Amino acid sequence: MITPDSFTGDPDLDRRKASLRAKLKARRAEAARANDGANGPAIAALAADRFMAAIPIEAGQVVSGYWPMEDELDPRPLLMQLQRKGALVVLPAVQQGSRLLQFRLCDDLTCLPPAGAYGIPAPAANATPLVPDMLLVPLVGFDTAGYRLGMGGGYYDATLQGLRAVVEKKILAVGYAFAVQQVAELPHAAHDERLDWAVTERGAVRFERRDV
Repeated sequence: MITPDSFTGDPDLDRRKASLRAKLKARRAEAARANDGANGPAIAALAADRFMAAIPIEAGQVVSGYWPMEDELDPRPLLMQLQRKGALVVLPAVQQGSRLLQFRLCDDLTCLPPAGAYGIPAPAANATPLVPDMLLVPLVGFDTAGYRLGMGGGYYDATLQGLRAVVEKKILAVGYAFAVQQVAELPHAAHDERLDWAVTERGAVRFERRDV
């Protein structure tokens, strides 16, 4: 379904994105079922190992994760590993009247955070806000050039654009998904932000961005 926030002004592009979104969500759901659900420990641990082997993280770095919804690949085993290495883990929260996400510290990944906007779990409003060095990004699909297809709200695109334009450090965006969510090419608009990496249970791939 195309949501109002997903309209690009190009009806054909919107239709193509909506059609691919439906197909890739079905593919993701099938992958989750084949692996005893998206929260299955084996596949989640394997994806975490792929990340740790490819992407260096230093103590004190701020990493944004996400709380898995429906059949998204579960990032919590990875986030817990990063915490043990000294990284500060934050989770995104939707702000009223804004497409820019706020990132709040999450010390305990074993406890379900309260439901925020749209029912998405997020740390409480009084949790410490931090600017991430790296965003672990959920997605519906991604392609060989690093373009990502999300749910259509545009929150991650708007947030990445804002961070990359203002923050005086390189902000990395890492797609986290099942390998079957990769396609050769995705339709994209000018405002669609590219990933720097994609990590699946099969490995990690780095994308060269020419816009930086």
